[in-house]
Amino acid sequence: MVKKRGAPSLGELVIGKVTRINPNSAFVSLEEYANTEGMVHISEISSGWVRDIRNHVKAGQSVVAKVTRIEGNFIGLSLKRVDGQQKLNKLREYNLNQKAERMLELAGKKMDKSLDEMYEEIGYKLQEQFGSLYEAFMRALTQPDALKSKIPENFIPPMREVAEKSIELKEFILRAKLFLKTYKPNGINSIKDILLKAKKSGLEIQYISAPEYHARYKTKNAKKGEREFEEKLNKIISGAKDMEASFKMI
Repeated sequence: MVKKRGAPSLGELVIGKVTRINPNSAFVSLEEYANTEGMVHISEISSGWVRDIRNHVKAGQSVVAKVTRIEGNFIGLSLKRVDGQQKLNKLREYNLNQKAERMLELAGKKMDKSLDEMYEEIGYKLQEQFGSLYEAFMRALTQPDALKSKIPENFIPPMREVAEKSIELKEFILRAKLFLKTYKPNGINSIKDILLKAKKSGLEIQYISAPEYHARYKTKNAKKGEREFEEKLNKIISGAKDMEASFKMI
């Protein structure tokens, strides 16, 4: 079960399980916060008139709710103030963080530490610094240096090792228009040589119509990939001697 430190904040979306139902309210145990319960008044169950609360919620049902009131230990929740997209986003976030918790446990095993120890030593800190455990593991995979000032450095290698095996990065495709024009008698051969070198550097080149070509570059890190793509294109331009050469990012 995904853990968070402390208590939920006002306006936060939470996931919980209905534990008991009264005629005018339902009580929900919050999954992410240990020993924490919230209450949904019948007026916050649905936007329409609710004659019987049991027609809308059942004991044991999982729900996504919004925190609408906090007074001491009392937490007021609303189901009707959560729209369909918010619910989907919260469930997706929760599922990703469940996956991240399993990664945290695996990283802990590599260091002979329990899941509880990992939470206490780095887990809660990572949540607070990066917004979620899953985002922290994404950083461990794509930008490990971003973790150095947040947690002890000896935790980073096992986190990255686990992330490499557990996270399949989305592939981004970057595009640019490439312009190559020459008036030399054997200019077409020079252009062919340049395009061949471009392909060897990892670019996909497609002929559009003289003097225009379409260049594509696939990467799993959008920001780093864009920089690499521009560097490769600039290298092509600088190597295009005695011809007009330029590119435009799409």
